[in-house]
Amino acid sequence: MADGKLKKEWIKLRERLGFYSSRLISYPIVPPEHVYLSLTNRCNLQCKMCDIYKNPNGEENELSTVEIKDIIIQMKQMGIEHLILSGGEPLLRRDLLEIVELAIGKNIEMVDIITNGMLLNDDIIKKLINLRLNHITVSLDGLKSINDEIRGKGSFDKAERSIDRINYYKDKYDQKIPTVGINFTIMNSNIDDMIPMIEFARLKKCNIIVFQPLLFNNTKMYKKVNNPLWPSEEMVERLEKIIPEIINIKSESDNLNIYTDNEILKALPGYFKGRRPKSHIKCYEGIKRIVITSDGKLWSCSGVYGDLKEKSLKRIWYSFNAAKMRIKSKRCNEHCLQDCVYFPSGIIRDVKEFFKGICKAR
Repeated sequence: MADGKLKKEWIKLRERLGFYSSRLISYPIVPPEHVYLSLTNRCNLQCKMCDIYKNPNGEENELSTVEIKDIIIQMKQMGIEHLILSGGEPLLRRDLLEIVELAIGKNIEMVDIITNGMLLNDDIIKKLINLRLNHITVSLDGLKSINDEIRGKGSFDKAERSIDRINYYKDKYDQKIPTVGINFTIMNSNIDDMIPMIEFARLKKCNIIVFQPLLFNNTKMYKKVNNPLWPSEEMVERLEKIIPEIINIKSESDNLNIYTDNEILKALPGYFKGRRPKSHIKCYEGIKRIVITSDGKLWSCSGVYGDLKEKSLKRIWYSFNAAKMRIKSKRCNEHCLQDCVYFPSGIIRDVKEFFKGICKAR
């Protein structure tokens, strides 16, 4: 194992050990992996699987530019190095470029944007490249006909054009960033598009594709309601056949990262059948991430546990309310499989793999 790769593997293992230990004692001893900062609940699409647009906050209720800048400074002081700007649709914020510039200027190592791609015009793309944005995730849920059925007519072509223009200007200015990724939400109508989307991502020079399962409700995760987009028994059987193919493609892919963990991929059919993930797949809510709503609340799937308009980020993160939320999450038996907070806790396996790599290098 080369020294550079060994160092990266050690950093990754150390982080996992930190998360594992933090979950064990329900107290964070390492900074969270990332902060999801929702800039707005407003959106220019009405996607079938998303309820955000049904509950828009007016601009007057959103965090101000000054408040967002202050949160970013607090993040840096806590040692958090990955900021994900999301929504709603974050490009509806007129101050988005100013926020990105501030975050990068404060040396946040990775600043990302999740967008539907509809508003990424040439001027914005050039400015984001110039600012040295780390990553842009474009949400797509299938090839043209399927995606447009889910996200609205013409949405696929606009998103594809945005990806093409990002690549065009990166080539023109000889830049490697922002890298580009695709978020794909698995539901009944798009399971057969999963592998074609991997090929599409590769063709479009994407660096990452993430597969995430449909939620019962993406704004009220605790609410268990019938969802007409839920995969049928027949489609779950299709998924069971497709997942091994995806894992095989993942093992052989060197230019596209299928980011979803293999254990999460294997658990997807069971999830859609109503099963909880296996015992070695644990929830790390309140450990791996911080989620901040557009009006400044610290949110978890079990509820809000703090308000940044009343207390600092650090005070809330180490508060009694946060501790209660971590204990509740650790004991949670809800039906969930979100890759953002779930991952395998095979720490002994990870340590063994790391030292096996060292032995091979010698």
